Parts: sequence; structure tokens; C-alpha cells
Amino acid sequence: STATASPDTLTRDPNNELLWRMNSRRMESQVIRDSVLLLAGKLDATMGGPSINPGAEARRRSIYFKHSRDEKNSFLEMFDNADILQCYRRSESIIPQQALALSNSRLSIEMSNQIAKKLHQKINSNKARDFIKATFALILTRPPSDLETTVCEKYFIQMEKLDQVSSPDQIRSRFVQAILNHNDFITIR
Repeated sequence: STATASPDTLTRDPNNELLWRMNSRRMESQVIRDSVLLLAGKLDATMGGPSINPGAEARRRSIYFKHSRDEKNSFLEMFDNADILQCYRRSESIIPQQALALSNSRLSIEMSNQIAKKLHQKINSNKARDFIKATFALILTRPPSDLETTVCEKYFIQMEKLDQVSSPDQIRSRFVQAILNHNDFITIR
């Protein structure tokens, strides 16, 4: 990435014409879905077997979904699933509904709950800072910056004051949902 590149490299090839780094791109819809399930420990990675219907309860890898005009997985469709009517070509879009799908879809909510529980048990700490670091490490595979840590800690403090939030588990789960919505989660660099 350009953040870790030497100044000499940036000066010689600022537009990456020599491809010294990979150009960033969005994950395919199947990779996003499978990644969310994997992080929660709910992905069925069984190899082979028949195709399955793309229902909300399915936990197999997305590659095993039947492709049909009538039966579609709404989560995959939101993230530019391969179009069967165009020889499985895939368009690439960035639309607000994608963020909503990562925030509000049944899959995202259920898996965020699982991820939050798993992380909380793993770190064995009730400190927000520890949970923030563990969440960034698991989902974004990097530590949070000082600014990100400060903002995230403020989130935990503000959420604790709300009457609608019933438990620390719910606060952690909502935080995981927010981090799943981070651009670094769905971008391959």
C-alpha cells in the first residue's frame, strides 16, 4: 500500500503504472458473505456435494448456492452477485444499500452477535479498549489508530447511557456490526 511505500517508490511511480502494489478492489458478494460467516465461526466449509438453495439459514460456502432467476439470496444480490442472464458477469457498484445490508440484514445481525460473544470470551475482559483492539484485529486484521480507539471508546460510553440498549452484549454486538461496515473489511488491498 502507499502508506508503507518508500518515498522513492512513490516519486518514481505515483500512479502505480509498474504495478508495485495491488490496486484496491471490492470483495465479491460471495466472499463478503462467507467472510462474515467465517468470522462468526458458522461457515460450513464442507467440500463438494450438491448445490443448495440460497436461503437465509444456509451456512455452506456461497459457491454451492443454486443460481436461478427465481431463487436469489438478497444479501448476495445487494453486493453485485454474478448475473446468470449475462453469462455470470459481475458488475461493480457502491451504493448505500450495501452499507444497510451489512448493518441491518439478518445475516449481519446474527453473525455480529456470534462474533461479539466469541471475542468477549476470548479476551476475557470487560474493558472497552480490549474489545476494540480484539475486534479490529479479527475483522480488519490491523490495530486501531489512536483516533479510532478514542472514537470507539466514546461510542461505548454513549451506548451505556442509552435506555434502549439492554446489555453490554448488545453494545458489543452493535460495535461489531459497525466494524463489519468499515471499508477496510470489504476492500482487498
